[in-house]
Amino acid sequence: MSISISGSASNSLNQFNQVQNRLNESNQQLSSGQRINNAAVDPAGLQVFLQLQGQTLGNNTAIKNSLDGVSALQIADGAVNQVYDSLQQVRELSIQAQNGTLNDQDRAALQKQADSLLEGVKDTLGSANFNDQSLLNESGELRLQTGPGSEDSQNVTTFNLSEEFENAGLFSIDISSSEALNIIDQSQETLNTASGDIGANLNRLDSTINRLSESSINESEAASRIGDTDYAKTISERSAQLLQQEVGIAIQAQANANRGLVLNLLGN
Repeated sequence: MSISISGSASNSLNQFNQVQNRLNESNQQLSSGQRINNAAVDPAGLQVFLQLQGQTLGNNTAIKNSLDGVSALQIADGAVNQVYDSLQQVRELSIQAQNGTLNDQDRAALQKQADSLLEGVKDTLGSANFNDQSLLNESGELRLQTGPGSEDSQNVTTFNLSEEFENAGLFSIDISSSEALNIIDQSQETLNTASGDIGANLNRLDSTINRLSESSINESEAASRIGDTDYAKTISERSAQLLQQEVGIAIQAQANANRGLVLNLLGN
């Protein structure tokens, strides 16, 4: 008589191992918080997950770059406003100095005040720097990487207001002269142009930051849906796997008992 139980025992052991592998995977998902802990779990999902993560990291870095640009522009804007206030005071002194009721000593005192204000203007323009880069004393552009792609950039203009004021004759102005008010008005118009450009760049950067923040949130949520553990689902599956494990152990124990019984019979 031929008796064989090896096929049944092998099948139950194989099923038990499969359940154990799924249980190990569930435990890893619960402990790590990640649904995809290796490429074998979901190759396509892992690729999309990594792509979304890369886009999120790129957006976050671009946001930081844009915020640096905002900080630089705010420094420039504050300096421009301060210079404008000083020029307005110089203008008022010039109007006063051109009054025919004043004598030379009065005009000299007013000129001294104006010269002091203009020295302050030079200092303000010279100190308007961000990370050792001049914003108002050197013409050029600051290129900001404002997105994850190589084409995502914004150029911010820097100005050489000191040179423009010097060329206009502001720093050597005689506030009592008939041309003084024209020189001051021209200088203030130069400031208005710079202020308008700074404001436009600030608005554009604010819009860029809002767009990048929204994209980053959306991409993070999408990556979370793909890569994060669904705890309710995984815990439920783990409970079923534990039950299957217990059944598998019972089946395997029964198979081992049957094998022992057969060996005993054969031994007799």
